[in-house]
Amino acid sequence: MNLEECTRKGFIRQDFSAQYRVENSLEIAQRFLHSAVRNLEIEEYEMAQIAAYNATFHAARALLFAKGYIERSHLCLSVAIRELYPELSDMINTFDRLRISRHNVQYGGKRVSKEEALFAISFAEEFLKAVERTLEVI
Repeated sequence: MNLEECTRKGFIRQDFSAQYRVENSLEIAQRFLHSAVRNLEIEEYEMAQIAAYNATFHAARALLFAKGYIERSHLCLSVAIRELYPELSDMINTFDRLRISRHNVQYGGKRVSKEEALFAISFAEEFLKAVERTLEVI
């Protein structure tokens, strides 16, 4: 799937008021990241991974909002970010793997190891910083 197809299907659409949602989305990302760390501390690894993914999801939404778009699909969010921000392509590959893993945990009951949760949190921290740096330049 590509951005044009996501747009045609209504999963991504332009909304110029989306630009006013950037800061709130970054704040939500920070809260989910904090939640991920707290869940790791109490050895709730599945919840830590879900929260870490949610942190990356909301950070990615901030990027989308900054370009004046909104989304209705986790997959199309990654498709759009990949096309709108090619400099983040490698990170979007990891975001996609984390998206699929979160889906398997949330809907398939997949278990998460401490190492997987640590990786998800570490990536969420790195991704959030990259998003903030990217948004500074826009």
